[in-house]
Amino acid sequence: MRRAAAATAAVVLLLAGCTDGTSGPTQPTSSTSTPAASPTTSDPTTAPADPSPTSASPTDSSMGPPGTTTPPAGPTASPSSPTPDDVDPALHPWQTGPTRQDPPAGAPAVGQEIVGVRVGLHDGYDRVVLDLSGSDPILGWFAGFTDEAVQDPTGEPMDVEGDAFLQLGVFGIDWTTDAPDRYSGAPVDGEGLEVVKEVVFGGLFEAQQQILVGLDDETAYRVFALSDPARIVVDIQHD
Repeated sequence: MRRAAAATAAVVLLLAGCTDGTSGPTQPTSSTSTPAASPTTSDPTTAPADPSPTSASPTDSSMGPPGTTTPPAGPTASPSSPTPDDVDPALHPWQTGPTRQDPPAGAPAVGQEIVGVRVGLHDGYDRVVLDLSGSDPILGWFAGFTDEAVQDPTGEPMDVEGDAFLQLGVFGIDWTTDAPDRYSGAPVDGEGLEVVKEVVFGGLFEAQQQILVGLDDETAYRVFALSDPARIVVDIQHD
């Protein structure tokens, strides 16, 4: 009897706990937090935005506005300069006697260099070009045929290929200094030309550079200067 009464009492207490103002037992509250969002990664198929342009540093007025670049300036051909096959014969006539051209009025006595030598074949004549430093020619010259290839001022024979010799004296060169851009004076071969066989530099003395052009034969020639860039042109007519 005692065991049955105890069991009855336990049932009564259990029912009382289940009907205490609630519909069921209280669920425990979770203490876990929402996991943090995964770090954002860029889409590999999407191109990155272009960076903002930056200004050049240090600022140079010759470079143009910030964020821009100015291409280097190249040599500009002078519209008044004749092309190789468009030389005004009234200004630069063919001749066989001696010629001379003094430097332009107001030009300094010295200060320009011969920096290169080129030769070329044209319709009716061969051309020798003496490239000068600077934009405008300020050197003078004289030219004429000579019987012998002799170095000035020593009088020693020069080895120049050809049977005739056109001699030039280009004056106004600062011969007292060793200019780094001055032409070395190496002979220039006239291979492939009609009349010119070789161009040979002689002595540089008292601001004057001697140049001998070896030819097959004496023929008409013309000498003139051009600008942009500065150069002295020697044309030798074909036989």
